[in-house]
Amino acid sequence: MLYAVLQAVGLLGETDFAPAAEENAPLLRSMGIRARPTVAVASHAGGTGQAARWRDVVSKIGIEELKVLFSNSRVIPFSDWTDVHQAADLWYGLLADVIRPLARNDWEFIFYLGNPASSHFFDVDEILDVMGSFTRSGNVTLALDEREASGLWSILFGGKSEFDTHDPDARGRYRAIFQTLDIRRLIVYSEDKALIITQDSYFELTRPPVPAYVHNEQERANFIEGYALGLKNNMEIAHCLVLGIATSGSVPEGSSVPAKAEIQRFLSNWADEL
Repeated sequence: MLYAVLQAVGLLGETDFAPAAEENAPLLRSMGIRARPTVAVASHAGGTGQAARWRDVVSKIGIEELKVLFSNSRVIPFSDWTDVHQAADLWYGLLADVIRPLARNDWEFIFYLGNPASSHFFDVDEILDVMGSFTRSGNVTLALDEREASGLWSILFGGKSEFDTHDPDARGRYRAIFQTLDIRRLIVYSEDKALIITQDSYFELTRPPVPAYVHNEQERANFIEGYALGLKNNMEIAHCLVLGIATSGSVPEGSSVPAKAEIQRFLSNWADEL
């Protein structure tokens, strides 16, 4: 499988792994959507701060222009819910006013919950309902690190003790989380493991060790870049997971994103070690 991903990476261009900064980055971030920032941006949103409500976005941009912007997209990676003010309002507004009227069902939506431990049950329940609403328009992936997965389990099922990916009950608990939510895929990862659950499968692998500097604030963003790139190129879902691990694990020290050659080297070394 690793060699299959390596071969697929070889067919992609350098710019696929280090795309140019997005012109509409401030606008997208104001809606709680991940976007590669740029220095000089002509933003409709009038700044890099997050809009307070969906109506603020609509009043500044207009529904038709938003439809044009998103009509050229297929994969939408959202920011951590816990970092987005008024996320439920913003995301449901996007869904109701832009995504659904475009009348497509080929979207790929990637959500991160963030750490829900300090959140109220009703707030978590609300945003999970919003995420589930996107499944009528495409595939929804919810990604969690092992701490976030443990926190979500506690909220949903009243569990009191923390657990990690090595816990003997972890597999059953992750499956229970997946079955409780209206999503198509659940990703859970730790420093040495990663897994993805779908309705028909449970795929788990051991992540190769990486230098300590790789575990930084950009690691999550780089994982999403790789996973989303796999989705954009119609890779098998397990291959998308592997590519996400490779893009997050192959960043050289002092850099924020990996180059294609570094990803290829990472995958090749990983395969040789098995």
